[in-house]
Amino acid sequence: MKFSCNAKDIAGAVAVASKVVNAHTTVPILNNVLVTAKAGRVSVRATDLELTLENAISAEVQEEGACTVPARLFSGYLGNLPAAKLQMQGTTSRASLRCERSNYEFFTLPAAEFPPLPEGQSGGMFRVEAKAFKDAVNAVTFAASTEEARGAVLMGALLELTGAEATLVATDGYRLARYRLALAEPVKEPMKLIVPARGLAEVVRTASDGQIEATVIGGQANQLVFSTGDAKISARLVDGQYPNYAQVIPKEFDKKVVASTAQLLASLRRAGVVAGDRASMVKLAMDGSSLVITASSDTTGNAYEEIDVERTGDPLTIAFNAKFLVEILNHVETETVTLEFVGALNPAAIRPSDQKAAERQLYILMPLRQ
Repeated sequence: MKFSCNAKDIAGAVAVASKVVNAHTTVPILNNVLVTAKAGRVSVRATDLELTLENAISAEVQEEGACTVPARLFSGYLGNLPAAKLQMQGTTSRASLRCERSNYEFFTLPAAEFPPLPEGQSGGMFRVEAKAFKDAVNAVTFAASTEEARGAVLMGALLELTGAEATLVATDGYRLARYRLALAEPVKEPMKLIVPARGLAEVVRTASDGQIEATVIGGQANQLVFSTGDAKISARLVDGQYPNYAQVIPKEFDKKVVASTAQLLASLRRAGVVAGDRASMVKLAMDGSSLVITASSDTTGNAYEEIDVERTGDPLTIAFNAKFLVEILNHVETETVTLEFVGALNPAAIRPSDQKAAERQLYILMPLRQ
């Protein structure tokens, strides 16, 4: 393999791909990135077997071929080069790199040892606008579980595709996030996929403007492959049954509060400083046209916040995890937010006050026992 390209171009491709390299892997080849030169393009691929990321750049290819280079060394070297011409040669045992008066050599492993891309029959595909998909992923995946003990299903997000609409859902058992968005064109058949939240985050981080195309690869591969610009991200789908999230959403609410999103968020952040233990409990008391937020701790003290709200229904005092409520409000972009309740021990709904945004975006939060 032999090619030349702009050092900054390949540095960016290697940096993006290297994000999926697991520093704690016990498989030596997985510490490397696969560099392939072919037909005027150089691709850089990395994988941890669950997530695969590939990025491609334009290059002058003198000799087609492939080699694998240690990701950490390669990225560290390239990231400190100027925007100059880089020449690279690779064999099964060595990679030589030259840029201006810099000349380096890294030990490599054979490209044949690198895990191949998943193969299987296409099980469907969909297209979506990149910005809309990024908004959906950012608004939902924070609610997915980060605890392996709770299982891979809850560490993923449910992606439902029906007609010309996609619904993305994530929950950790304490909170639930749902976001609806339009597809670029209707899907031929409905699909339900559980996608690792980590994989969706990589799509958001890597996606360029325009459209994202996703293809399901069935069979043993069981992958969802996203294509965006010069990048491809393959995520192994999670096997299992996603919880029936519709059962968690109350059918009716008889109490409602509309508040300034910024004021409510600031008050909760301040009260959360006092309620900073593991449960991070804050109490919300609704009466008249005021919402009173309180928190107390044996080690830090007491907090009291009061803001004006629009309220309907009977008075109510309910307790929540302040951190969870703050995280939800961080993803509400409208000036006002609507909170709906049934009782002190029933799930509450939080959504933007704008009608169109409310149809698109919904959060459900379980209360704490006071």
